[in-house]
Amino acid sequence: MHRLHPGRIDGWSVRRRVRVIVALLVLLAVVAAAPTTHSYLRATAFTADVVLQLPVRPLAWATHAPSVEHIEWSGEVEGRGQLTLPEGDNQRPAIILVLGADPAPADDERVLSLTGGLARIGFVVLLTESDDLNAAVVLPSEIPRLVGAFEALAAHPRVNEEEIGYVALSAGGSLAIVAASQPEIADRVAYVVALGPYYDAETLAASVVSYSFRGPEGVEQWEPAGIARRVVRNTLLAGLPEAERAAIEAGQAPQSDGGAAVAELVQFPALDRAEDLLASLPPAQQAHLEAVSPRYSIDGLRAPFYLLHDRGDEFIPWTESEAMAEAREPEIYHRLDLFQHVEPDPGNVEHMLRDGWRILRLVVGILEDSR
Repeated sequence: MHRLHPGRIDGWSVRRRVRVIVALLVLLAVVAAAPTTHSYLRATAFTADVVLQLPVRPLAWATHAPSVEHIEWSGEVEGRGQLTLPEGDNQRPAIILVLGADPAPADDERVLSLTGGLARIGFVVLLTESDDLNAAVVLPSEIPRLVGAFEALAAHPRVNEEEIGYVALSAGGSLAIVAASQPEIADRVAYVVALGPYYDAETLAASVVSYSFRGPEGVEQWEPAGIARRVVRNTLLAGLPEAERAAIEAGQAPQSDGGAAVAELVQFPALDRAEDLLASLPPAQQAHLEAVSPRYSIDGLRAPFYLLHDRGDEFIPWTESEAMAEAREPEIYHRLDLFQHVEPDPGNVEHMLRDGWRILRLVVGILEDSR
């Protein structure tokens, strides 16, 4: 549930020089980290290039440019995506990359940096595409689509079928967790990395429409991003018959109880009222929200699980990841300051040092899981 925002270009500032020095120091330090030195070196190059966005480009210097091709798959739900392949013809570990709702396009410079960076450190990368997610709506059909993506990669000649994992952002992280928990693939998924996901679509909807969420010390006021409001609105409307949707969009009173509840929800009620309205939705609409919620499937997750969340997230409250971590303990869980939702923002040296090291450990974990 995000759209990457344009980065700032300010030349060789003092801040950027500090980043270079820090990256070089980290690189020197991890060379001695046997027996996983090679993983640390690859992870350091990726973190410096893609996450910290240093002006030096260790990945570009040391590796060959990957190739890109289009891929489609059939199944319960048809799917398509962009496949980025490392140099060579040998089998590699693979990542299914899910950007979330209302994502940046596949040819966005930052998306290409991410997919290309992962390919340069040895991964086949499948960036999934979905017309529904592009239209800022989250539907249950995304789950079989992502299961199909796994099966498509498992059948690809360049992919080691025992080393396929999901890396997913925002709402995409939640959908990937649900997909990886499905019994047909749960025992074969190598890992899941989720950055800024939600745990329960119902509690997320209540938070977004009420501009508040329940924190450790009670209800906290919150200003959700415009994209978050649009995705929640579209997803709630998607559970209604077309006539009911049209009536709400036209400012008219819908005829059904479910339509009336959604009509009130999109008018930004208080949190208590929003929770009551969501709880009153008819079974079909409840089933829609449950089908895209990790809360109802995470018990089936068998793969190692890595969880990250921005402390000041304006798209999905950090409390969603807290609830997720309580339900299923992750191998790594960090609340970060280095990101704005899911986009790196390495402008603070303290945040860069602390959270950059955490990201480095995460990338090493993925590389080790893929060995």
